[in-house]
Amino acid sequence: MPSHRAAAIVLAAGLGLAACGQCGGSTAAPSGGGQNLVFTGPAAGTLTTAKTGCEIFTASTQLNYLLTGTLSGKQLTFNIQVNSGYKGPGDYPVGSILDSGSNLRLQIGDYVGSSTTGAGTLTIDREERSGSVDAELSGGEHVKGSFRCDQVKTE
Repeated sequence: MPSHRAAAIVLAAGLGLAACGQCGGSTAAPSGGGQNLVFTGPAAGTLTTAKTGCEIFTASTQLNYLLTGTLSGKQLTFNIQVNSGYKGPGDYPVGSILDSGSNLRLQIGDYVGSSTTGAGTLTIDREERSGSVDAELSGGEHVKGSFRCDQVKTE
């Protein structure tokens, strides 16, 4: 009965690999890692893991990075956007959705906050997959730290 013996060998090998975990595998970071955003104010906490949806719209000079996850046991949605004038890596002033430059919107549980004129700075790093932010949001919320996209779509 060679087929039973072959199946047993395949099963044993599969169990061995599953038990190994990180043995000799890829060194890529787990999906959604690389976040280090510290929120202080009514929605306080540190975001270290998030699902990312990141796009750059070259024809309309826009950038939109969406991070979703959990912070202090509550659902989080954090949107980082350059409405117009996105020119690639560099610094962008954080303002309201009506200002040129960038704007931020945060929702954690019942809290919803947005950036206003003169709120801070957004930096997009050289490879356009990561960046940092230091900005005030409405309601006394502040966000400071770094973020990273799993991938960036360009249209």
